[in-house]
Amino acid sequence: GDPVLVVLAAADRDPERFADPDTLDLSRGDNQHLGYGHGIHYCIGAPLARLEGRAALATLLRRLPDLRLAAQPEELRWRGGLIMRGLRTLPVEFTARSDEESSYVTCT
Repeated sequence: GDPVLVVLAAADRDPERFADPDTLDLSRGDNQHLGYGHGIHYCIGAPLARLEGRAALATLLRRLPDLRLAAQPEELRWRGGLIMRGLRTLPVEFTARSDEESSYVTCT
């Protein structure tokens, strides 16, 4: 009779399962995460979503090779909530290139 609350924002952040679970590590191996569901509830679009993510990140990094964080990690502020965890803003810097000139750009 006890209520149960599933907190999706806590998924895949179990310190008993992942070393340093709060760090984004794109090379983390053995990552059996819950992002696309499990079993009969596994997302049929997961392979396409993974392919799109790889293509988007590869294109971004190819076009902006000097893309970098424009704040110290401890300065970043997170949205609260039980459904979705995310940054309020992600300040980044990169060098904008055009045919005529290059300039320094900061985005938030």
